[in-house]
Amino acid sequence: MKNRDKILLGILGAAAAGVAIGLLFYTEEGKKTRKKIKNTTSDWADSLGSLLESGKENLSDLSHKAKEKFKKAKNRAQDAYSGVTDEYENKLS
Repeated sequence: MKNRDKILLGILGAAAAGVAIGLLFYTEEGKKTRKKIKNTTSDWADSLGSLLESGKENLSDLSHKAKEKFKKAKNRAQDAYSGVTDEYENKLS
């Protein structure tokens, strides 16, 4: 892309941004649009907060379940070890 094309593209982008800013801040419709944007952003933030809280609870439940399964597996391993040790000692006796 030539420098001239880049400059022209930059000017057009800046003009479009200027028009958008002008519509948002200096017109009655802009006030309505800003209010809609604010409300939508607030709704999204609330939804995200709820989603994060739900995820936190699910992660906590999952962690608790994993700990319980680990304890059960550990107890089974200890029981199996004790059984093998007892069996080995009986054979030696």
